Amino acid sequence: MISLDSAAATPIHPAVLEAMLPFFREPGNPASLYSAGTRARQALEEAREVVASFLGASPSEIFFTSGGTEAINLGLKGFYEANRKRGNRILSSPVESVAVLRSLDWLRGQGAEIGWVPVDREGGVDPAAIAAALTPETILVCVQWANGETGAIQPIPEISRVCQEAGTTLFCDATASVGWLPIDLGQISVPLFAFHFRGCGGAVGVGALRKQERVALCSQIHGGSQEKGLRAGTENLPGIVGAAKAVELTSGTLAASTSRLRSLSQKLWEAIRSTIPALHWHGPPPGEQRLPHHLAWSAEGAEGEAQVLACDLKGIAIAAGPSCISKSLRGSHVLRSIGIPQRLVMSAIQLTLSRETSEADLDSFCQVYTRVIERLRSMSPAWQMVKDRLPSKPSAGEAGR
Repeated sequence: MISLDSAAATPIHPAVLEAMLPFFREPGNPASLYSAGTRARQALEEAREVVASFLGASPSEIFFTSGGTEAINLGLKGFYEANRKRGNRILSSPVESVAVLRSLDWLRGQGAEIGWVPVDREGGVDPAAIAAALTPETILVCVQWANGETGAIQPIPEISRVCQEAGTTLFCDATASVGWLPIDLGQISVPLFAFHFRGCGGAVGVGALRKQERVALCSQIHGGSQEKGLRAGTENLPGIVGAAKAVELTSGTLAASTSRLRSLSQKLWEAIRSTIPALHWHGPPPGEQRLPHHLAWSAEGAEGEAQVLACDLKGIAIAAGPSCISKSLRGSHVLRSIGIPQRLVMSAIQLTLSRETSEADLDSFCQVYTRVIERLRSMSPAWQMVKDRLPSKPSAGEAGR
């Protein structure tokens, strides 16, 4: 199987698994006083230091969770509960992840007013639009670091400056970004920053929230006093130790892998659009403002889920939408928000490369995908209507965005 859906599942690096195994074989609870507990507590705090250093944060600002979704819920709900007396308005964008949007829906039921800033055709948020939408009641701005469906990297440094000038807290969902992009929170003020470690080759079931010490949060899971009382429940020590090993491995190779993945993504898109007409690109072009490993497009006349299943039969895994939810009858809320017509929303796919992806893998995909699209279009009445309007060769507009 050739996996081109690393957003759904990234293999654990062998060295990460090796680091985790001793904590499965000889478990220790960091809250215990005896020697095994002391070793566990030391491993936990060493991992916290490694993760904090990787992001340019302080160890005291890192709070481990069960994953990115819990970190998002803790950051958004915990902040609103602790700060709602100062104001009840949260500003966000319509292209945020489902974990963010559903958390905001829940907060609306608790009395929060949710304001929305528009996005452009590539899914980008304009910092000036945020500045214009801020009010004295706005206590939180919620904008993702990068979008998992369009690959668009948001202008977080500029948005951060807008929030600082207004005295408003910034929350970033970075679940699609950590491990794929260089991030230095020592240089960019992001008081609340939710993430997981799968992009680094870490295990499923562990994430974290970076919370600056000045930011007040209320716990959302009640029980013991773990994570300084902010997140009750025994820590997933094997997963956390593995996360630290994953970021250690990533930190030394991130620049080189980012450059390589950008090059592979560009080559793949050029190869595909030169052979298949009527492809519509989603998000920014491959380059600095896009996740380096991410590609997304729609193929006229070929339904997205049919493309996924047909490629799977040939041993290639791709995605027709985000892995966190099953595809609805309306398709992606992100693509609809950036103005993609419904017929193209339903024919959209996305590819996310991994550090193990080779040029040979992409050559195989191109061969398989070309045949898949030809076969699906041969059975599509909608494609016959589109085909009649096409020139003999795809133009730049048809092959591009």
